This record gives sequence, C-alpha cells and structure tokens, in this order.
Amino acid sequence: MKKVRRSGKLFRCKHFVDFKSSNHSCAYLVALLFGLLLTATVVTIPAYSKQMNSALPDLQQTMQDDTLKVGLVLSGGGAKGIAHIGIIKALEEAGVRIDYISGTSMGALIGGLYAIGYTSDQLLEIGLNSRWEEIFTEKPSRRYLSNYHKSFDNKSIVSFPIRDAGIDLPFGLLTGQNIYSFLSRLTWPAHGTSDFNDFPIPFSATATNLETGDYVHFRSGFLADAIRASISIPSLMIPHEIDNIAYVDGVFSNNMPVQQVIDMGAEYVISVDVATPLLSIGEMSSLADIMNQTYYYRVSDLLEKQIELSDIYIKPEGIDDFSLLQFDEVTELVHIGLMAGEKYKLQFEEIARRQGYTAPERKGIGEYGALPLNDVVIHGNQEIDDEFIVNTLQLKSGDSITPDIIESRIELLIGTQLFDLITYRVEPNEKYFYDLHIDVKERTSELLNVGVRYETKTEASVYVSAEFTNLLHEGSKVGTQLRLGETTRLDADYLLYGNIGSRFAMKASLVYESENADVYSGETRVAQFTGNQFMTELSIGNYLSSSWLLAGGFRRYFLEFSDQINPERIPMSETNHNTLFGLLHVDRLDRLYFPSSGVNLIGNASYSGDFLFSKLDYAAVSGLLEYYRPLSTSWTLESRLFVGYTRGEELPWSAWYHVNRYDPRMGMVRFGGANRYSRSSKNVQLAAAGLRYELMAGRYLGGSIQAAQFSDRWVLTDTKLENLVYGATLYAGAESFIGPVQMILSTGSGNTYQLELQIGYPF
Repeated sequence: MKKVRRSGKLFRCKHFVDFKSSNHSCAYLVALLFGLLLTATVVTIPAYSKQMNSALPDLQQTMQDDTLKVGLVLSGGGAKGIAHIGIIKALEEAGVRIDYISGTSMGALIGGLYAIGYTSDQLLEIGLNSRWEEIFTEKPSRRYLSNYHKSFDNKSIVSFPIRDAGIDLPFGLLTGQNIYSFLSRLTWPAHGTSDFNDFPIPFSATATNLETGDYVHFRSGFLADAIRASISIPSLMIPHEIDNIAYVDGVFSNNMPVQQVIDMGAEYVISVDVATPLLSIGEMSSLADIMNQTYYYRVSDLLEKQIELSDIYIKPEGIDDFSLLQFDEVTELVHIGLMAGEKYKLQFEEIARRQGYTAPERKGIGEYGALPLNDVVIHGNQEIDDEFIVNTLQLKSGDSITPDIIESRIELLIGTQLFDLITYRVEPNEKYFYDLHIDVKERTSELLNVGVRYETKTEASVYVSAEFTNLLHEGSKVGTQLRLGETTRLDADYLLYGNIGSRFAMKASLVYESENADVYSGETRVAQFTGNQFMTELSIGNYLSSSWLLAGGFRRYFLEFSDQINPERIPMSETNHNTLFGLLHVDRLDRLYFPSSGVNLIGNASYSGDFLFSKLDYAAVSGLLEYYRPLSTSWTLESRLFVGYTRGEELPWSAWYHVNRYDPRMGMVRFGGANRYSRSSKNVQLAAAGLRYELMAGRYLGGSIQAAQFSDRWVLTDTKLENLVYGATLYAGAESFIGPVQMILSTGSGNTYQLELQIGYPF
C-alpha cells in the first residue's frame, strides 16, 4: 500500500498503487506508454518553460535583438475592466506586438488570461457567457448538498461568523470559492508553469500586503493565486492568503503598475485606466460615496506618478458611467474600450512599424484535454481526517482528470459544509502523470445567515438561520431557521447522526408558524383569520445523503385561530392532533432558480386517526413533479404537475392545498390570476407547461399555461373537463446578487389580472 504525500506528513490510502513496485512493472510500463501517448496527442497543461523555449528558439532570439519592446499596463476597476478587452483588440488590429503585461485587479485577470494565450475574441466570449452572479456568490451546487442542508440553501445573501465573543462581522461577504474555481478553470493551461516569464507574454499581477499596505508584484507562483490576491476587494471578498501572508486588492497600493512593466524590460508603455476617479463634494450623495473617496485618495496620488512614466495613457471615454459590478454590460464595455483604442489607431500602427517583427498569430486556448492522475496531495487540514477527504473526492491513481471532474468532486467536499474554502492546482511530475494539489480551509466558526425578500403580496420579509455542529455532543447538529414578515415561522432541528460520513440521522424538530390568511368563496373574500400552529416532530431518514431523501416519523400539532373575521365561514379545523408522515424527495435540478435541466420530485403523505390516539380522522397525499429540458442553448421547456388528495371531513389548515403561497417543502406552485388563498382546496390537480428564453446570461423571459381542478370532494377517476379552470403567466426574470428578481403578469379563468414584483430568495 502506497503512502500518499501531503504537506508535512504522510497518510495511507488504499486508492493509490505503486507503479514502481516489482509486482506492478507491467502496469507501470503500460501507464508510461499511455502517458507518453497522451502527452503527445492531447493539448492539456503545457509547462511553458519547457514547451515554449524549445518550440520558438529563433523567435526568442529575434525578441532579444528587437529594438522596441512594448509593455501593456491594465488598471483595476471592477466590471469596468472588461473594457481592457476592447483595447487589446484594437492593439491586435493595429499589429502591435505586446511583449510584457502588468495588471491590477480586473486588469490582472484580463491581462493574465491574455498572457497565457487567450485571444481577445475568447476573452469577450468569457465575459458574455460567464454567469457572474453565480461566480460572485457562495452558493454551492445543490446537487452535492445533503438533503438537510438543502432546506437552508438559496435563502440567505450574507453570513456572519459566530465566534466565542458572539456574532462578528465577516472578513468579507465572499470566501471566494466560486471565484477561485472560475480562475483555476480559466488558468488550466498554465497550472504547470510557475515562472510567469515563461508565459507566451511575460506577466505580473499586483496585490496589496494587508499587514503592511505595500504592493507586491507576483511574477511567479500559481497564476490563479496571483489573480485571486489581486482582485480581493476588501469587504466583498476575504483576503487571500499565499504562504501565510494575506493580500487584498492591488488597487489600494498600485493600481497602475507602469514601473513594474518597465522593470520587466518594456521600452514603450501603453497604460489603460478604468479606475473610479475622485468625486467633488457635489457628486457625493451617500455613505458609500464617502467611503470610496477615502479609499481612492492614495490610489489617485500613486496614479499620477505612474501616468508620467507612460508613453500612451488611455482613459476610455464614458467608462465612469458604469459601476464596479455591472458585469451585465459586457458588450457595451468592450465597445467603449475598442472605441478608445480607435482614437490611437495611427499611433498604434506607428508602434507596430517600429517593432522588428509582428506578433505571432495567436491560436488561442483550445479544448481542455484530460490528464492522467498520479497523486492527490492534501494541504491545510487539521481536524478533518485525510481519508475522509480522499474518499469524498472519489479520485484514484490512473483516473483522467479535467476541470469539470475536479470541480464536481470538490463540490462533494463543499457539500459536507465542513470547509470554508477548497482550492486546487494541477502540476506535472517526472512520470508524465499529474499531481492534484487540494488546499482546504476548515470551517472553524458557525455562521449566522441572513436573507431579505420583497413580494408585492406579502411585502418585506427577513430570514435568519444558523447551524451548529457538535453543539450538544459529537455527531450532532442543531439548526434553526426564522422567517419574520406577514408570515412568521420558526424551525428548530436536532440531528443525531453519529460520525462524519453518516447518511442516516434521527431528527427532532419544533416548528412554530403564524400566518394571516383569507378565506374565499369563488373570487370573493368572505373571512379572515390568523392561524397559529405549533408542531413537534420525531423522524428518521437519510437526511445527510446528497441523493434522494426518504424519511418518516411522528408529528403532534397544536392549532389555534385568532383575530377572526366571520369565524363561521372558516372551514378549517383547529383541533390538536397526531399524525404519521412519510416524505420522498428527489432533486436533480442543475440549480434551484431558473433551472435549465433536471427533475424535482416531492411526495408527501400523512395520516391521523384513532390508531394514533388522535381527535381527527383524515389522510392527505400530495406530489409535485417538475421537469426542465433544454431545447437549445437559449430555450428551456418547463413543465409541472401537482396533485393533492385528502380523505376526511375535518381538515386542519396544514392539510389544505394552496397555490401562489410559499411552502417550505413544496416551494411555490403558481396558478395564473389567483390570489394567494383564493384557490385553497382539499383536493387539487394542476398541470403547467411553458417555455423560457435566456436573453443573455442570467436574464430571462418566459411564460406558461396552467390547467387545474380544485374541489372539496374528488374521486380519483372523476376528472371532468368542464370542471377545469385555466391560468396563464408571463414573466421577466434575472439572477442577481440578492437572489432572483421577477416581474410577473398573470390571468386566469376568473378574468382577474395579477401584476407582481418579487425580489430575493423565497423563504
């Protein structure tokens, strides 16, 4: 059994085979031949220091003899840095050969990718096709979350650490997990190159040492690390650590590193400035403006000195009309950069003529090939067992690895909720195989999660949740969720699961819910009440599995109606009672909101009767099936089937079925033109189908039609067309940093029209 390397110690792992042992000599020879063939045929992670130097000896000699070496300097500026792509394209069209690049923040991201071989067209494609809202969030893939953690998923927008001293402010809103994965994927071709001078264009990224405030120019190391350090906007992202030194955005120490590119060898410097300028007192209108002004004092002072060193200084006209986070304006920002470059077209062409040779044709970055895995090298774990990490990754020697495979396995680790940050890099070894380095930052504090939501019908609501691992004893979780608004709901759960890696757990829950509800006769409201419900639950199920959920148990309900108007018209029972329940949930959606593919299946069943010493005799069964299928890159087919059936004369409020009302388990089942409680019934059959069109990344238009039957009595075989009612819905939606935003217009058989605005994650 081979000992797998990790930082500072060794651990045993049965997944790795020692190809050098005498017992595996044949396997070693086969693997060696396979590796040689793969290296020769697959474009994967070139070590530029080996590949470029041997492939272009004459070209490099020409570069050494050339008399005019051009350096390009790209400043930071958030989303405004996308304009750098337009400048680069203008330089390409003029024939300018860029010999060195230095960049800060977004300039480091654009410049670093261009330096390793991306073309300006590929950079534009990345800008247009990247889901920036997902990149700048901390939302792990639902596919790998446990069934229990899915109940917390996609409801909060900010998390606060809970430490010994109490609730504290986070170092940043984002740990940068999605950002780092994004950077690791894009820099995949350069994972094997540690010297940035060995890139097709030598490169430098600027960051700020958080402890000293000094600037640091990264010219070696791991490119994704250097870019992540350079873009670490304070308060938005936590500082990025490299070799135990914390770094923040390079904007605050040197946003225009002209001197750096001169030190690299540039004789002619073109600098591009997209930073936010200082404001006059009349232009400042908020606390954010004042805070930004204090940040940019030093930035502005350093900028003047760097401008003086530039041969051409470009400040794109109109760039200050955009904000730091307007990543949805990629096309316009690139156009602004291109137009700024056009103004210098004659100067660019003159520079090209003065250069001894034109830039070699850029072929761009091709498809990522698969790499043969040798070892997994783990860094940073202190409390979590090595074997647990390796087993969760499900990787073994000889496997083929790609960014997709690696990121999907890392999401398995993230789904355990045991880590704050997991990063990776791939490095070649001497055996034509590759080592996968996994760096983990274990979660050392619990989190208080906060979300907000606004709906036209229910107005503003606030969501707060927290989860505590091993609070009472080892192998347990305590979770709480609180919703404050027109409906108040408090959930408190205690899970007993034994040890890390367990899938089954016992759950004890307490739930309190109070909501203001209306009772309708047709489309006319005839009564109102406040329903107060207190429920206790004891159940068992595979709550910690990330696959399908199967659970069941016992519940006790305590019900009360208050603030009643026309109580004689309220048909619901408020009798305390006991139930047995069962739950099945299969979630295969690619994402919870605006999914493009997948299936979501939920089944509920409950029974109350004499057998349980209950005062109510009823049974309820319900099911929801959602199916999404991509028809093209822009079009998605949406379909939904919802069925609810009850037996019994007296039903509590919890057993009735409601459309257009959020349910913690079912979510929201929509029916066009209906008020939130106007279609409440004991039995329901509802089918819906629609289409959604993605205008651009994260921007949608969609519509659906619905047909339903709502009835107090329903025989399973007695569904009549004349009893069906119809609805139609049109919506415009968008993904945002605070959750989905939707404007919804709907109508139905009652000839009523509803116009709704929804902002934030539903809860």
